[in-house]
Amino acid sequence: MQKSLIPLGLALALVTPLANAGRLPAASDREPEPFAADQMRVARDVAELGGLERGSYRTLVVGAAVPGTVSAQCQVQLLGARGVLLEVATLDVPAGSSAQIDFADRIGLRMAAGAHVSCDQPFFAFAAAAAANDPKVVWAEGIGPNGACDFTVTAAELEPGVFVATQSGTIHTAAKEKAKGIVCVKVPRDLAISKLVLEWEVTPGPWSTKNPAGSHGMMFLHRGRFRSNTVANVNGFGPKKSFVKMNQNVDLSAATVTSQKIGIALQKGTVYNLRYIYDAASKNVVLELYQGTALLKRATMNGTARGRILSVLAKGLSDKGALFAELGHFAGQHPPEMPSYGWRYANLRVEMHVKP
Repeated sequence: MQKSLIPLGLALALVTPLANAGRLPAASDREPEPFAADQMRVARDVAELGGLERGSYRTLVVGAAVPGTVSAQCQVQLLGARGVLLEVATLDVPAGSSAQIDFADRIGLRMAAGAHVSCDQPFFAFAAAAAANDPKVVWAEGIGPNGACDFTVTAAELEPGVFVATQSGTIHTAAKEKAKGIVCVKVPRDLAISKLVLEWEVTPGPWSTKNPAGSHGMMFLHRGRFRSNTVANVNGFGPKKSFVKMNQNVDLSAATVTSQKIGIALQKGTVYNLRYIYDAASKNVVLELYQGTALLKRATMNGTARGRILSVLAKGLSDKGALFAELGHFAGQHPPEMPSYGWRYANLRVEMHVKP
């Protein structure tokens, strides 16, 4: 969970029109918060927000904030179910300030599901909603990847019922100017997956000097939303802890995960090959850690995909993809998550077996 917030003055400017807003309750390891640094979008990127569904609307606010010294022009799209466009608006946002629009009087009897925001300058996006009788306004949830896609790959059906997406070679080497790498995976149609096999390569760099025992992101694979949609969250912990931890929360309620640890002291500069098997049909998840072809460690935990099927939608929560592989942590995330500067990630392969 990201804790590094934008400057206090700007945050207050955002919060003032929503004085009764309640933050989303903490849930998984990756529950977003409004105004977090990892939600900063580059110019002309699209920020995707969800969780605005209400039976009626007392308020339905969507907006943007610009922390820099240049004003921005932004476009806001209000979306219904399955991405149907409901309303469009433009915002002129002063530098170092924010602007927003309340769609409550425009929406009528229609129901909003989410919003897309894009600006011509780097920006933060936010949205919040309350029904007519709701005492509090609730912030929207960020959906899609935590940043722009470095690579976008489409899974191909290599044999009947087996879809494979790959990104070969070095995908990401974490650095201060770019802490996280993101691969966005698209699928040609909706998939009812009985088994997903995820393989990738990690070469650890230095452990954090701020918290040597802290966790370093090895893989965060999700379906476009963090709560109930994390397929794989794998982290390596440094000296004095020396383990790899995995968890998932597919189709679970808030604040619920299954997890398991592998006791191992990861070595700087050593190439590790990881294999993560989400067997939805047997409700079993396996993580295998290799050095070359030698199996070092193996651990299992429960899978929780509803109906023993991992559902991956071609047009799901985000237009950017159906699955997102995020590699590394941002600076300032919730302890014990540490930035993974110097860590290298490579050779991603996602194999999805569709239920016969």
